[in-house]
Amino acid sequence: MMDMRWSRLLCIPVIAALSLNYPAPLSATVDCSNLPAGSACLSSDSIQVPDTPPRDPVPTPTAPPKSDTPAAVDHGGKRKDRNWLIPGLIIGAAALYAIGQHLAKERTEDRGEDREGVEELLRDGPQLPKQFNTSAFGIRGLIKGGWPIVVDYEQQVPGRVQLRIAVPGADIVTYRLDQFGLGRHVLRFELPEFLGSSLKPAVVALTAADDQLQVETLEGFKVYGVGIGPRAVGSVAVDQLEFSPGTLLAEQGDTAGYAFNSRSDFDNAAVEFMRVSQSPDGVRTRYVNGKRIDGGVERGRWIGSDASQRWNGHDERDRVSRGRHQLQVRVWDNGGDWVGAWSDSLVTVR
Repeated sequence: MMDMRWSRLLCIPVIAALSLNYPAPLSATVDCSNLPAGSACLSSDSIQVPDTPPRDPVPTPTAPPKSDTPAAVDHGGKRKDRNWLIPGLIIGAAALYAIGQHLAKERTEDRGEDREGVEELLRDGPQLPKQFNTSAFGIRGLIKGGWPIVVDYEQQVPGRVQLRIAVPGADIVTYRLDQFGLGRHVLRFELPEFLGSSLKPAVVALTAADDQLQVETLEGFKVYGVGIGPRAVGSVAVDQLEFSPGTLLAEQGDTAGYAFNSRSDFDNAAVEFMRVSQSPDGVRTRYVNGKRIDGGVERGRWIGSDASQRWNGHDERDRVSRGRHQLQVRVWDNGGDWVGAWSDSLVTVR
């Protein structure tokens, strides 16, 4: 059976913070059509990129913890030596440093056309760390200059929230999202043309940090969905995620049901179950199990009515995974479009 985990990831040592290169201001529009009742949606006709980079974070005196995640291997069993893996650190300052350093390495990497990377992402979909802090994480996915991108997020406390995109040989594209204020927002905008007219792997990173020194991840930050490509946007093309009941007694044979709606056709889809824990520096998530959805998804199709759409509360080694869990959904198309989405509802396994 195919291993359905998102790519296993390496930790990258914490070193001095990088200086970012900022492109010209980029236009954006806001799509408020699909927010749940009671959510705020801030209307604006532009996202402004800062004229000057933010202050470099003060170096942390603590070394990052070692990852328990082994290096990724390709389907032939050979170790991947290229700069492909996104850091899986989940500690606040270490996560911010590692994400920043990975973006810098991605920008200077020389992979040519990287057909292998494109084919891997078309086959396996967008990739995240096996474990990550929701206030500082990266996704490796396909992009193309001029393509739309959409992000659905919620910021509960003041701080600096950035969406950054890095591809080899180009400036790092940086969007400041905190200027839209607190609350839940759905933002849709176009990627700059200088990113190129062909599909290429990129690192798409979201970080929420304290606004002063920017060395600690921000609590109260949630991402509900990220998508890139014509089929991924409007609002986020995967929505209405449901995961229930609130409590699952695994040893008594209980199961949890999951469901979601797709607003576009996608050739491939997968669901994953992530154990979540609350910490002072944000919510931490860890993969426990998952599977592909045969045949992908169709526009307007409600996934979840089938009795097979259940989870028994066990991890991939068939052990009970106790604690709170979140549904994670990935969909991707053979043309390169992709979406990652997360449920607001949680299931506690006992």
